[in-house]
Amino acid sequence: MNVNVQYPMVGLRGARTVSVVRHGRGAGERPSEEGSVPVCRPRDFEMAAEVSARAETVAGARRQLTGLLESSGLSECAGMVALVAQELMVNATVHGCGNRPEGRFSVRAMHRGGCLRVEVEDPSTRPPRLRSASADEEGGRGLHLVDALATRWGTDSSAPGKTVWFELDLFDEEAVS
Repeated sequence: MNVNVQYPMVGLRGARTVSVVRHGRGAGERPSEEGSVPVCRPRDFEMAAEVSARAETVAGARRQLTGLLESSGLSECAGMVALVAQELMVNATVHGCGNRPEGRFSVRAMHRGGCLRVEVEDPSTRPPRLRSASADEEGGRGLHLVDALATRWGTDSSAPGKTVWFELDLFDEEAVS
């Protein structure tokens, strides 16, 4: 299913509205029986942070996101969401900021109406790409993890820079039964 949605976004490049077309299960579609969508009753929230491109600040941003998810009633999926967000933050550090410790990127997370969205914005215009990694390569698998765990993910390649995002549809117990 193709989804075309407009999102208001505020970040390092200022405020703008971005139109994206992405593939995946549509918002509101129930997960399949074998789907691994968590069942919970979360509270809506929004957070934004600017992060320096260093390993310790990525770890701190992951802990902050995990704490926010847990305090918002999303404990069941907090670890998985933090793992996927960390993949995007590491990509922003390595590829978006060129491993320069003075580099910066932003992280935003929001939950509204059963959809959790996490965005990582960095200064590079080079879009991420899924690639096949050989058995002896250290990298090249992160976006496969994002692709496997997220309901939808994509990229806004507006100059200067890009935003890589993922969404996870969450259903409460009444919606699933």
